[in-house]
Amino acid sequence: MTLFEAAASYLRLAEPWSDVVQAMEAACGSDASTWDGVGSPLIPLSVERLVGAERTQPLLDALRPRLLALPWRQNPTYTDESFLGRYAYCELVGPTGLAPHAKVSIGLLHLAPGTFYPSHAHPAEEAYHLLAGSSEWQSGAGVMTRRSPGDRMEHPSGVSHAMRAGTTPMLALYVWRGDLVTPARFVPDG
Repeated sequence: MTLFEAAASYLRLAEPWSDVVQAMEAACGSDASTWDGVGSPLIPLSVERLVGAERTQPLLDALRPRLLALPWRQNPTYTDESFLGRYAYCELVGPTGLAPHAKVSIGLLHLAPGTFYPSHAHPAEEAYHLLAGSSEWQSGAGVMTRRSPGDRMEHPSGVSHAMRAGTTPMLALYVWRGDLVTPARFVPDG
């Protein structure tokens, strides 16, 4: 099973936004679905340490042999070097993804163990599917809530949110809808 097929299979069961599922299914037929290129050295990931759950395992199994070869990158609006050394994302489907799509972005977010992703916001509405690693998540002014692989977290447009990886690497599948062009920006404290 290709990475794109595994992602489509997972999203069919776990994602209520039908346009996201349709975009991932359409990507399965693209040339990108068998992409096996050279990735970016940005990601300091130990694939052996990814701890998932039964429902995320098939997607993790499809990801493991390809994870380091994916084109990882970082948000150009972020400048904190200590954070940048512990975070990366990869767009699988979307405006700059391996499989082009104008209305939906689907990708992966990686945080190294113990990494705090500060409060940030963006115009796109977003959902995360936690694939591996325990973590804590915050939406708006709420408290940090512990999440486990298989959990889905949704953030409406413009709502600030933050997350912290636990003692193992965190890997999440993200989906964006709406404004896919405007990047996330850190939200100052207070």
